[in-house]
Amino acid sequence: MSLHKTDSNYLEQEELRQQTRAAIAGKYEVLKIISCLPEPQYKQFTPYSGMSDAALAQGQRCNQQNALRVTSYWSRGRWFPATGRTYETLGGMVWSKEPESEIQPKLEYLIDNADGTGCGLREVAQKTVDEVIAVARYGILVDMPASPINDNGDRVQLTAAQNGSSEFLPKWIKYKAEQILTPRTNGKSSSVDEIRLVEIHSEQKNEFEWEDKKFIRRLILIGGVYHNQLWNDKDEKISDVVPVANGSTLKEIPFQFFGADDNSAEYSKLPLYDLANENLGHFVLDCDNRDNLHYHGQGMTNVFVENGEDFAEANPNGLDVGAKGKNQFGVNDRVEIVQIEATGAIPSEMLRDEDRMVMSGAQLVTDNNANETLGAKRIDANASMSALKRISFNITDGFKQLFTWTAQFLGEESTSMYKLNSDFITDDLTPEMINAHMALVQGNILPAITLNEVARKAELTDLDDQEIADALANQNLLGGGTSEEMATLQAENDALREQIEASKSAE
Repeated sequence: MSLHKTDSNYLEQEELRQQTRAAIAGKYEVLKIISCLPEPQYKQFTPYSGMSDAALAQGQRCNQQNALRVTSYWSRGRWFPATGRTYETLGGMVWSKEPESEIQPKLEYLIDNADGTGCGLREVAQKTVDEVIAVARYGILVDMPASPINDNGDRVQLTAAQNGSSEFLPKWIKYKAEQILTPRTNGKSSSVDEIRLVEIHSEQKNEFEWEDKKFIRRLILIGGVYHNQLWNDKDEKISDVVPVANGSTLKEIPFQFFGADDNSAEYSKLPLYDLANENLGHFVLDCDNRDNLHYHGQGMTNVFVENGEDFAEANPNGLDVGAKGKNQFGVNDRVEIVQIEATGAIPSEMLRDEDRMVMSGAQLVTDNNANETLGAKRIDANASMSALKRISFNITDGFKQLFTWTAQFLGEESTSMYKLNSDFITDDLTPEMINAHMALVQGNILPAITLNEVARKAELTDLDDQEIADALANQNLLGGGTSEEMATLQAENDALREQIEASKSAE
């Protein structure tokens, strides 16, 4: 079996992650996954045996027009940025207060360069928070670079300077959810016995060109000893290293899973998926609404003439139905505009979707027992923990384990900790207040930064009108949806305008 092969669980989670990431990013990324969305059902004509040339040509023309109509359908839609703004808000709540940290001296290098590429501890923590909030899965491998090999194939003893160099210090290597293939356990313990990680390495082809190649990093216990292997895309083993920590081989894989439910290798429920799914449905409704507005906003012109030849001679370029068009008609000829009746059902459903998105966003920071008595809250504290608070605790616990492995590689006892903020102002707000705030943030009425103001003063905002206007102008986000009454009035107004213009043209 290929090392690159994934199972059905991975593929299912990949689809959920893809939709959630697109909803966070916005319309540009959503348009890349429209195959996951219910497309407009414009008929496609299929050729069949015995079809005349004229019928075949007509069918091809209809197919081309319908293909263009599908493209226009998606292009007209406006994205309501509820998922992205909620994602930013949740991260802002965690970082509204700096983490508490105690780093032992030999591990202080992590503060400035934890992953070996210049990303410090705080940056690694921020990335971990962002990924777990977004897709409920992230991983970090603690890896100790091996010492150089001499001509005899033996590893040389590092000098004092090399021992103090960042090149030979343990590194925290980050892996996104998409890179973490299905882990394996032997069924005799809860520990993970094998983890396959996708890595892309850039190899230089010539002086000016580089080529990206896919590899599998295989972390595996063989005979109870940890091996770090690298395999190419042809399932050929490139290297097999047995890391040593404090003079001994490792009996566990130093890879830390991070999740929204817990830090196990099992998949967690994506906190933002339900909101993202509602957001994608809202976008489809907006496309339906604007497609409907486009067609019922344009009347169909029907012309009735007594003598077609006379009309064709008087109008050699055909009928001109533009607002300032000029046509010549006979005395008894007439023109009518057929206008499709407007409907406000779609905009009304969009408003209901927006209410649902507000509720979904608020639930991520609301404890389940928010309306219970104080005694009940104490009894049911663990069961009622909000998704965001649980994420904060999980990441804090995961970092504690990373410090333990890092210290082990350096021959130290771990005493380090990095505790993320888990005290949110929403802990003391009612669900109604949280819903109101989410509505203001998602609806583009207040900028996302107001959550930090809430955390400081327990108010919706302390920004003055000009500051709010400036922040909204900088964000430049588009909203969607209108009330049923406004949609109906707008459609009637458009229809009346078309009739007036048509009457003027007929005169």
